[in-house]
Amino acid sequence: MKHIKLVTFRGCQSTIDFYDLLEDGIVEDGLDITVEMVQVPSPEAAEDYGLRGSPTILVDGAEYQKARRGPAGFY
Repeated sequence: MKHIKLVTFRGCQSTIDFYDLLEDGIVEDGLDITVEMVQVPSPEAAEDYGLRGSPTILVDGAEYQKARRGPAGFY
């Protein structure tokens, strides 16, 4: 089973929209994937999680988007 983690900050509409599309696709295609959304509560936690944009997407613990979009931070 694959595990996708979406690291985001509270209220990020891009993450909410992406999560809904992802869940719909998983159900529609019958995929064996779990999706977890992690809301980063503070600038310090953003650095700990490596939040480089919202959402930061981790697939089985590895960042999906390899290119860095800037320093980790809380946006």
